[in-house]
Amino acid sequence: MRYDEAATWLFFSSKSVLYSLVSYTLPNNHVLHSILVSISTFVFGNHPWAIRLPAFLAGVAMIPLSYAAGKRFYGEDAALLTAAFVASSSVLVEFSTNARGYTIVAAIFLALIVLAPSPDAEPRAWRRFAVLSAIGFFTIPTMLFPFGVVVGWLALSIVRARNSDRAAAAKRLARTVLLTIGLVVLAYLPALLWTGPHAFFANRYIVSQPWGSWVRAIGPSLGSTWISWNRDLTIAGAAAFLLFFVMGLGRDKARLVLVAVVWFSALLIVERWVPFRRVWTFLIPIYWMTVAAGIVFVVRRQRWAAPLAIALCLAIGGSVLASGSVLRSQETGYFPDAERVVVSLRALGTGDKVLAYNPAQVPLQYYARLHHETLPIGSPSRTDRRIFIVVDSAIGQTLGQVALRFARARFPEGVLAHATLYKRFAHAAVYVLVRKVS
Repeated sequence: MRYDEAATWLFFSSKSVLYSLVSYTLPNNHVLHSILVSISTFVFGNHPWAIRLPAFLAGVAMIPLSYAAGKRFYGEDAALLTAAFVASSSVLVEFSTNARGYTIVAAIFLALIVLAPSPDAEPRAWRRFAVLSAIGFFTIPTMLFPFGVVVGWLALSIVRARNSDRAAAAKRLARTVLLTIGLVVLAYLPALLWTGPHAFFANRYIVSQPWGSWVRAIGPSLGSTWISWNRDLTIAGAAAFLLFFVMGLGRDKARLVLVAVVWFSALLIVERWVPFRRVWTFLIPIYWMTVAAGIVFVVRRQRWAAPLAIALCLAIGGSVLASGSVLRSQETGYFPDAERVVVSLRALGTGDKVLAYNPAQVPLQYYARLHHETLPIGSPSRTDRRIFIVVDSAIGQTLGQVALRFARARFPEGVLAHATLYKRFAHAAVYVLVRKVS
């Protein structure tokens, strides 16, 4: 279990549905996702697969949704290829097996594209669009990114429409946006009243950067995001798909990618945000859909799409499995030895204390709960005789670094030299320090 998903269950979903609804003390609480995890674990128990079930189901739903979106824009051949790419995408596999809300937002984004109302659609279609959008915002506020893309695309469609009342359609779109905002405020009202507005508007994890810092950071951030999308492809394969993507841009009659670029550029420049790479997860199907359009444009043959889609899915999926990139990913915090460490420390008793720092601490707490163990994690007191220090060697932690993270764990100089190795694991080590207690 990774840090963020373990924290989701420990701090929110394990308490109650109501607590997930009203507590927004951390942006880790993807509210709708946390509620779904509460329901899943109430039914199935707090096993990792049950905690991950909502994200997994949303990830699986992205495959037919990406097919439907691809078919709407580029036809059935491109749709088959898009579904194959989405099914085997390394990053989408990762976040479909990581209990966070990103695949839910991505699935909703695709559903909005598929179900987007035409300019002269009935009011019911526009209301459905608003409700679906609000559900996305209720999952993660970063739904602002995909929502702006779809609204911009609909606005452009209205401008380009020839046989409809543009003014009336623009009013419908404006009312839909206002309805979405109202539904989002209503959904977050319990958290606003209970936790306070500062939790939403003073988020210390997403802040405007100084201009100099933003300019230096945004390019490498976006570049590393694109590299991660192609992480299990060869350099030649990634270059070929990039070329097909460029070709597919010429086939983008809906101008969806252009709208996305304009919206993101405006939002990032105005706010000077440098989003986490995972915020862009919803865009991966659009990237692959445009790549698929480029491939269809180049090949132009009949009855070839299904065999090629199967071959690509098997080849890319096999590469994902062989590389182990999903298991090794450091996204959202990773401490792979957590369960083994907990099992090794299950015999601790009075006078024992465990020191651990992120990303190890929260996964350790989760596995202690899973195995019904009491793991005394925290700063040592004067009466603690044995102190077990968990060192995450995979990220370069040292014994002293972990000990000094705890304000009350100010060991006299030279004391840590008396710590002995308790047990070594593949990616971690546990040391024990025996103290004389008066």
